Amino acid sequence: MNVFTRMWLDAKLKRGLARHLCRLDSGIRGFRGPVELTLERGVKLHDIKIFTGQLRIGAYTDIVSGCELHHVSEIGRYCSIAARVVIGQDRRSHPLDWLSTSHAVLKARLDQQPDAQGAEDQGLDFPTTIGHDVWVGRDVIIMKGVKIGTGAVVGAQSLVNKDVPPYAIVAGSPARVVRYRFDEATREALLQSRWWEYELDALGELAIENPALLLDQLKAAPVLKRADTDVLRVSNGPLQFA
Repeated sequence: MNVFTRMWLDAKLKRGLARHLCRLDSGIRGFRGPVELTLERGVKLHDIKIFTGQLRIGAYTDIVSGCELHHVSEIGRYCSIAARVVIGQDRRSHPLDWLSTSHAVLKARLDQQPDAQGAEDQGLDFPTTIGHDVWVGRDVIIMKGVKIGTGAVVGAQSLVNKDVPPYAIVAGSPARVVRYRFDEATREALLQSRWWEYELDALGELAIENPALLLDQLKAAPVLKRADTDVLRVSNGPLQFA
């Protein structure tokens, strides 16, 4: 892509992002390969690198500079991802039992022999997914194929190599469950409420500082307005809106 094409795409991208209250500080240069990116309203992507082929990011999610998004297909609404987080890291990107740990050598072999032993781990069959309202601390590595449940918290500098249950707080290398944010009954009720689907202004009227009271309010209140699902679709080529 020449510099003029990139400038044109970045200008068009900036206008589209502004209309959806979104930002993508890295612009097109942050796309490392063919990318199809779907953004809901209010997404903030700072100076990050996107390697994954297809990715949907939910409303008001904030991903800070220095992050890398590899084999990840979905990040939910209201997520907070701190600096220098790697999501969807290849499990065999530097295999210790092959001739070389170099990614260049590995790619050369897989180009010639895609079904080489262990090559199945290089595919995109099991991308990482992150639920809603997930908080990920600085310098975390989340391996490919891991599912992070809604409401989970991942402590800084953790290595996450297995699924994280909803509303669990995990930390360490490898990451282990430290505790849960709420008791089991509250966790189940929050998941069933699907609170993240409501309009942001409607959420502001509820007692979010007291989840038990909030659940009572949801039971007693009339049906709240669901958030709109308008999205911005971005790719390395022309921008599309839906």
